Amino acid sequence: MAALSLAVPPALQSGATGSFWNPVAVGERRGISVGAHVMHTSDILGLSGLLVGGSLPLRRPLRVGIVLGRMQVRDLVRTTTSPDTEEGSIPVYAQLAGIGIGVGGRTASVGAMVRYHTARLDTQEERGATIDVGVRLIPIARLTVAAASHFFPATFTSDPTTEYYAGAEYAVVERGAGQPSSVRISVRYGATYHDSGDLDHTAGVGLNAGDWARIDAALTSESSYDAHELRPGIGLSLRFGRYVVALAHGLGLNGVGGTYRVGLDVELGR
Repeated sequence: MAALSLAVPPALQSGATGSFWNPVAVGERRGISVGAHVMHTSDILGLSGLLVGGSLPLRRPLRVGIVLGRMQVRDLVRTTTSPDTEEGSIPVYAQLAGIGIGVGGRTASVGAMVRYHTARLDTQEERGATIDVGVRLIPIARLTVAAASHFFPATFTSDPTTEYYAGAEYAVVERGAGQPSSVRISVRYGATYHDSGDLDHTAGVGLNAGDWARIDAALTSESSYDAHELRPGIGLSLRFGRYVVALAHGLGLNGVGGTYRVGLDVELGR
């Protein structure tokens, strides 16, 4: 669900909660960084979620970070014909807690994260751990490439929930870097490979106006059961001093519902 509101490929995600997708985000800040993002869908889908993340510097060049997340299905009630005699709503959720470490540099950053997961579907519950790694490189000016694993089992066994991300971003326009009136226009491409064998593609563009505003738009082609669907997404980030407010909206597949995300990141000691 968290990926449904993304307007930037997962491998290129940054910010306080960026390590949920790519652990390399842990090592890409200077001071203390914390943030929380809330996600919500229409009542047709009934999904909601919360991501909380943060990182702080250790001895240079190391940084440590954490990420907490919970996704759930709302308002699932039991009926009079339900075979389960328990009262109340039907619990359906997945949650995790992770800790990671990262090393950031001018042209290369790497990160790793260990996460503990629990998931419940009514009376069935599963638990497990994953260990993921990520890398981000700037091989030439204006070009950024990144890759990461996502939910790779700590037991090193195959799992249908495992994904692998790759992404690239190139600044086609970059004027007045470091100035309040600077402008940067970037084009992006991302790919997501699922353990099931499906491959998703994302193409997008981003506009940075100085250090205070950013607009992102993307179109994702998702593959499942030999079918392909297009899902657009758009995001807006506004900076007010140390605070960054993020808004995003991803349209649902086949026109069914959509996902909304509202987030706040706080950066100290930039």
